Amino acid sequence: MEDLALILKEAGVVGAGGAGFPTYAKLKRDGIKVYIANGVECEPLLWTNKELLLNAPHMVIEGFKLLVDFVGAERGIIALKGKYKEILDLIAKTVREYGYNFEIFAGSDHYPLGDEHVLVYESVGRVVPAGGIPLMVGAIVNNVETIYNVYRAVVERKPVIEKLVTVGGDVGDPVTVIVPIGMKFKEILSALNIDYEGKVLIEGGVMTGKIVSPEDPVTKTTGGLLLFKEGHPAIARMSAPISYILKRARTCCIQCRYCTDQCPRYLLGHDLEPHKIMMSMAFDMGMSVRKSALLCSECGVCEAYSCPQGLSPKRVNQYLKAKLSQEGIKYTPQPNVAPRIDRDYRKVPTQRLMDRIDIKRFDKKAPLIKEKLRADEVTILMKQHIGVPAVPVVSVGDHVEEGEVIAKVPEGSLGANVHASISGKVEFVSNALVVLRRERNNHG
Repeated sequence: MEDLALILKEAGVVGAGGAGFPTYAKLKRDGIKVYIANGVECEPLLWTNKELLLNAPHMVIEGFKLLVDFVGAERGIIALKGKYKEILDLIAKTVREYGYNFEIFAGSDHYPLGDEHVLVYESVGRVVPAGGIPLMVGAIVNNVETIYNVYRAVVERKPVIEKLVTVGGDVGDPVTVIVPIGMKFKEILSALNIDYEGKVLIEGGVMTGKIVSPEDPVTKTTGGLLLFKEGHPAIARMSAPISYILKRARTCCIQCRYCTDQCPRYLLGHDLEPHKIMMSMAFDMGMSVRKSALLCSECGVCEAYSCPQGLSPKRVNQYLKAKLSQEGIKYTPQPNVAPRIDRDYRKVPTQRLMDRIDIKRFDKKAPLIKEKLRADEVTILMKQHIGVPAVPVVSVGDHVEEGEVIAKVPEGSLGANVHASISGKVEFVSNALVVLRRERNNHG
């Protein structure tokens, strides 16, 4: 078979459920013991993975087989939450029908089980080194939508030009939709007849997402579009200015250490103690304390669940990580770490988390609408992935067909190609984005 990594690079396949790490760069062909298909989707209110597994299980299973065989993994594990018995049964049935030797991992309903460090430990009992990646313990983790995109790239020869997005929160009846990459959020809401007047939009989940404008476009990593009224706790946490966050960290932290005792990375044995980082905002605790902020996964447990003062160690860590990155400071991975002995007693139950952040009333299934939403214009970003931005290879006035390459990553650089998500005319080109408009005589 043609080199799988090359196919995925050309097709622009990146992590669909996280930061957008190019999938081809993960595919090492030696030393891989276990490959994990991550269908956990631990963020409350999101349903893209679950809907994919329900509606296209064979595509996920076959895509996973391609990956497992390519890297020569000894084990292939498909991970979900055990509470979704219908999906578990369907996946187990599909695996049996194909005769593949995949294992099914049914995890507990705690947050953030989908974090790859947490999932590797829960499913195979290996602790990823602090500051390291799963490859260091012979593991690879891919989101199931990423694996679905692998199948489409290899079997159907289709690049990544569309995205599954859960539209939920305070919307009445949540749904999961298929949209062209570059479609603006306001156009998705309009197509679904959802009124967003007086509401704030979150791209992603309530724990790890960010506030966005209705004018912003869908990218390869957009998993959810959640709406909440202004003043909702999720909005208040995300919208507070960093100056306010830092001031409160210096003056209001009572050093109760709840943020540390429930931090998922700390509980895995990593040298991350958020309460000390908070103290370092007011007192000189040394570089080693501040540097440990680089270990933060930004899951949000500390700010949304743990802190009795309503402070945000997560936002402080994000601030420090940005500063340390600018200074070129990195964290050297520390091997031979072991989970804390009380880890199992300090996991955060998802249901209790939803109660704490006042979203349980919005926790409803978001069934998939199988017909892709139509966009007459798309704004496609050149950097939707980890690595360097793609460089446009089209000019204003050019006609492009759906699936055609419109931007390429420079040779030898980490990144992902970008493709036209609709057929039409190039309206605008810059180093940051390309705008395409569907032409009137184009009904595709």
